[in-house]
Amino acid sequence: MSTEPSDVYAVIRSGGKQYRVSPGQRLKLERFDGEAGDRVTFSDVLLVSGGGEVAVGAPTVESASVTGEIVEQGRGRKIRVFKYKNKTRYRRLRGHRQLHTDVRVDEVSLGDQTWTAPVAEAPAATAAEEVEEAVSLDESTDEPIAEVEEDDAPEASVDESGGDAEDTED
Repeated sequence: MSTEPSDVYAVIRSGGKQYRVSPGQRLKLERFDGEAGDRVTFSDVLLVSGGGEVAVGAPTVESASVTGEIVEQGRGRKIRVFKYKNKTRYRRLRGHRQLHTDVRVDEVSLGDQTWTAPVAEAPAATAAEEVEEAVSLDESTDEPIAEVEEDDAPEASVDESGGDAEDTED
């Protein structure tokens, strides 16, 4: 498409709330069924803006859909609900953690037009990975073989007292 995915957005309805989403965005929604890695499609799309056009539904856009992937199912932070009535010794303290579903939006479609999220590039190899590649394993013993030049080899230390510390007599 000629437009950038960041210029494209849709307004969807999920869990009784409305969300403005764009491809590549990650958002927390009210909890719904599904496992991490499952694909979800939101057909309750109220508005789509992309390609210089805006499609507004009455109440929904018929040919629009938003597709995403469930990243995780989780629980929000704990809140305290405290009820108190003075002079009557009435106190109630309860905790609550709201359930939520994290979804990554992959694509927004309107009719025959589809906008997808940009593909994330693989991170560059770290220094630790480069060291692991430099050290090879001996296939017969499965021990690492380190190539050390003679100039880089550590020198053996010599005890100047002339004997070993273990051989001394009292």
